[in-house]
Amino acid sequence: LHTVGVIPTPEEIAQYQAADAEVRREQAIDRLLADPRWADHWVSYWQDVLAENPNVLKGKLNNTGPFRWWIHEALLDNKPIDRFATELIMMEGSKWYGGPAGFALATQNDAPMAAKAHIIGKAFMAVEMKCARCHDAPFHDVSQRDTFNIAAMLARKDQKIPKTSVVPVVEGARKPEVEISLAPGESIKPRWPFDDLTDNHVEDQLLRNADDERARLAAIITSPDNERFAQVIVNRVWARLLGRGIVEPVDDWEDVSPANPELLRWLARELVANDYDMKHVAKLILTSQTYQRQVVPGSSREARKYFATPTRRRMTAEQLVDSAFGAAGKSFGAEVLSMDPEGRRPVDAFLNLGQPTRAWQFTSLSNERDRPALAFPVAQSVIDVLVGYGWREARQDPISRRSEEPTLLQPAILANGLVGRRITTLSNDSAFTSLAIDAKTPEQFVDA
Repeated sequence: LHTVGVIPTPEEIAQYQAADAEVRREQAIDRLLADPRWADHWVSYWQDVLAENPNVLKGKLNNTGPFRWWIHEALLDNKPIDRFATELIMMEGSKWYGGPAGFALATQNDAPMAAKAHIIGKAFMAVEMKCARCHDAPFHDVSQRDTFNIAAMLARKDQKIPKTSVVPVVEGARKPEVEISLAPGESIKPRWPFDDLTDNHVEDQLLRNADDERARLAAIITSPDNERFAQVIVNRVWARLLGRGIVEPVDDWEDVSPANPELLRWLARELVANDYDMKHVAKLILTSQTYQRQVVPGSSREARKYFATPTRRRMTAEQLVDSAFGAAGKSFGAEVLSMDPEGRRPVDAFLNLGQPTRAWQFTSLSNERDRPALAFPVAQSVIDVLVGYGWREARQDPISRRSEEPTLLQPAILANGLVGRRITTLSNDSAFTSLAIDAKTPEQFVDA
């Protein structure tokens, strides 16, 4: 579940049990880290973190191109995470056919590059800039000018503050509680504003174009001298594997301190020294005694904070759906996610996201008029389960951790929904049907 995102098959269990007990654990870890399903498991995480938000039909507000395919390919190739961040920040390639340029899209957004600055700061520097879009952040040491400084670097030119991105101050009315330091129409220059986090000095000869502020931003963030970037990344991997970060929350390090500073620094140095290879860090964690400790339900907050026990978690929505269909040996059988199956309409109006084979490939199926003729009933039945377990149909804001609150809907939709019926029906394409035919006794069938 932590490496490839699905429960093991009977063949994988048999392979593990047949191996030498002294080495089989590490062999299994190596095998799973090399498995292409690693990419499938991690895509959904980065979709949340990077607010990947495609809409198959005429999406407007904050709709992105399907750069999910670039994320998947990067993970499939085990692209170094500094290169991953650089390519994302550069936003080059195709907007509509799966390139990182899709990240640049933010249709009908008054300050699209400010929105991207917020995502990048949160993803790679653990700096929360959401409140600094329209005023200085009241609970963070981030000003609106800081946000637009980075937005200007991304835009490669000065950014003017739109009227809609400033809290209005009306003479004679109550003064807003938040601090407003910028005025509508004010021009903000490209500049790295967080010198206290990392040095902004990048030698011009290290850049292909010394005048490209976007490239300079990428170089500043991913520089080996920027310890913050490496520490944020390894903390994300640690949190995903143990349920809690060495620093919490993982994407907002304002006024927080690591539970184990030495461990955080060591893991970050391991990342940099091994060419920013996330799998190297994952293996260090997976083979550690800390990771192998048993989860103790009801353990104290202190025990979890210092990793005396991993944090107990529910399976993610994607793990649940992929594992359930995998156990039954069935495909989703969902429709091709396109309102334009013949490819006659422009791609900026009608995306084609293909036929889903893993849960991360689904997307919002909402449309402006809610016309039944545009429905995908099979896909929607899977999406209903995903949403019930915390998956988001729309990702207009980045998040690093979903809600895991239990609800009555969750067992109800599994027990009574179309997906539960599809999984348990003993159809010709069901693994349960094959087991029933092959088994010699009821006991053998139950074991299998």
